[in-house]
Amino acid sequence: MNASTLAFDFGGTKIDVCRMGKDGSILVRDKVATASLEPGSPSFLHRAFNLMAEYVTDGDDKIGLSWNAPVHEARLTQSSLLGGPISVDLGGMLVERFKRSVQVESDVHAMALGEYRFGAGRSGLPFLLINMGSGAGLAYHNGTLMRGYSGGAGLVCSELFDVPEIGEKVIVDRLLSGRGVAHVYHRLTGATLTAAEVTERVMDDPAAVRTFEIISTYLGRYLVTMCRIFNPKTIVFAGSVARASQHFLPDAIRYANDVLEPACLPASIVASTLEAPACRGLV
Repeated sequence: MNASTLAFDFGGTKIDVCRMGKDGSILVRDKVATASLEPGSPSFLHRAFNLMAEYVTDGDDKIGLSWNAPVHEARLTQSSLLGGPISVDLGGMLVERFKRSVQVESDVHAMALGEYRFGAGRSGLPFLLINMGSGAGLAYHNGTLMRGYSGGAGLVCSELFDVPEIGEKVIVDRLLSGRGVAHVYHRLTGATLTAAEVTERVMDDPAAVRTFEIISTYLGRYLVTMCRIFNPKTIVFAGSVARASQHFLPDAIRYANDVLEPACLPASIVASTLEAPACRGLV
């Protein structure tokens, strides 16, 4: 039997579980609701490791772990899943429990590694990955992944936008993400829907259309700032909201193209087509 990598991508909404061949092919895939493990306190970690143990087989010679928080040298210093600031050596715990090779990354860094090896970053040219899932974040790859001195590079989720269209100042995590789509729609209508449900209404609901117009406006401004800072060759959108990119990305790109200096313009801005990029970044 060929050795495989077993990867777990722990997000705020779901846990993606993938067993993969060394070529990145997905052999087995499963999804578990994060809420089923009762996140929000350090005891979540015990339940998370028990979940992982249910999937590990003798054929898995490597275990990868992606976490929706900054990771530095396989350690966590904060995590909403674990209740806030914390000091956890995830890598050491994985090795002790499972006696295998391990890799631990933040979710956006794992996504960028996946895109670099198997997706839009395969050209090897500088690219910026923007995650638009349940939360927001970004990662930059230019030959190597930019991690920052303590793993915090790309942790932009608390940056603040003034959004007069909904009468609020909103952080990136509450705007350019799935929860952002839901939040903007709620502020416009008073109705509570998921981002997927808002997307389904675009053809016949003016408020859904307006929601994505607002998202595209602030995404366009965000793109301009990020392009000026990183000057990437390509920008890749990943995450669940990226699947609805046709509703917001064209307007955001037009804004960026109109405003950006030629030296800062990327050659392409695309939505990821790679399945399970965070897990594949851990192969």
